Amino acid sequence: MKIKVCGITRSEDLTRCEESGAELMGFINVKRSKRNLSLKEIKNLRSGMKNKEKAVLVLEPADIEEVVMKMKKTGVRNVQLHSLTPNQINYLRWIEKYERTPFEAHLKIFRAVGLSPDSTKIKNGETVLTPGKKREIEEFARCCDALVLDYQMNGKSGGTGKQIPMKIALEAVETAKNADNNVEIFLAGGINTAIIKNRKEVLEKVFDYVDVNSGVEDAPGIKNSQQLKELFELT
Repeated sequence: MKIKVCGITRSEDLTRCEESGAELMGFINVKRSKRNLSLKEIKNLRSGMKNKEKAVLVLEPADIEEVVMKMKKTGVRNVQLHSLTPNQINYLRWIEKYERTPFEAHLKIFRAVGLSPDSTKIKNGETVLTPGKKREIEEFARCCDALVLDYQMNGKSGGTGKQIPMKIALEAVETAKNADNNVEIFLAGGINTAIIKNRKEVLEKVFDYVDVNSGVEDAPGIKNSQQLKELFELT
C-alpha cells in the first residue's frame, strides 16, 4: 500500500515520513487551508528531501499561469489541483511542454474530486453517484495522471477531515477506471490508522494510494510521530 502524507509544514515531519517510506509528501499552498505554506517555505522544505520527486504541490489556482509560476518557484513537478477544468488541464499540459527545461521532470497532475451527499441520488433503493458527478470523474480521469477522492463540503474538496462512504468511493473508482484504466486513484478524507486497519484488504486491492493528513496530527500541520510510526507499520 502506497502512502501520501499531505499537509506537511515542518522539516522534522518531512524527514520522518521520507525515512519511513512515504511515497509522496504534500505541501499546501492554498490560502483557505490551515496548513498553508508560502512558496518560499515549500521550496526550502523540498530542498532538504533526499528524493525531491516525491514532493507534491497542492494548489487551488485561479488560472493556468498561476500553476506554471508556482511550479517554477518551488521546483515541484507533481501538482495536485483543487480547481481548473479538464480543458484548462489539457492546455496546461500543452504549454508546459514548451516551457519545461531539459533538467525538469515531466509534469504529473493529480485532480481532487469532491464527493458529498450532493454527489449522490437514490436509485432502486440504493445510494449511487449522480450522472453529473460520474461525467466529472470520467472527464478528469481522461486528462489527469491521478484522481484524489476527497469529501466535499461547501463546494470545496480537501481539508474537511470527513470520510467518504466506501460504497460511493468504490463506484467513483470504477467510473474513473472505465474512462482510463491507467489513472491512479488516491483515497483521502479523514483517513487514519484505524480505518486502514479495518479496511486494509479493500484499500490494497482497489486504491493506488491512501492520502493521510489530519488523521495523523496533533494540530493542523503538526504530525504525531507515534501515529506516523503506526501508519507505516501497516504498509
